[in-house]
Amino acid sequence: MKIPLRTQSDLFAIAVPPPELSDEERLKAIALLRCLLVEAVITPTAGQPGQSLAEVRDEQDQR
Repeated sequence: MKIPLRTQSDLFAIAVPPPELSDEERLKAIALLRCLLVEAVITPTAGQPGQSLAEVRDEQDQR
């Protein structure tokens, strides 16, 4: 008995279309994303505690 081959879906294809948001939901989502982005920028990088932003930039420049 042969197992039918499955084709791999496109990596960049949208699997599920994004839901329709009301204006109020969209504003809440934008505010939440803004807070998360600010938190991500302010929070030191995980795995390298105590490393300054200048040191991180220097490491990236050396690569």
